[in-house]
Amino acid sequence: MANNNIDDLKMCELQARKLMEEIDHRSTNPTVVCGKCGAKANLPEHLHNPRPLVKKKFDSFWG
Repeated sequence: MANNNIDDLKMCELQARKLMEEIDHRSTNPTVVCGKCGAKANLPEHLHNPRPLVKKKFDSFWG
C-alpha cells in the first residue's frame, strides 16, 4: 500500500521524493534525529527511528 498523503511520509521518504519544501517545514527547530538515516526533525513522528537531539555547546556561533 503506497503512501499518497504527504502528512504520512517520513523525512527519508520526503527526501527520496525530492520534497525539499516539506523537509524544510518539518525541520525548522529540530528536537529529534533519526538513528537510521540521520535526518533531523521537529517532531518524532516525522522519523522512522527518532532519538533525542542533544544540542552541543558550539552548535551556534553566538552561544
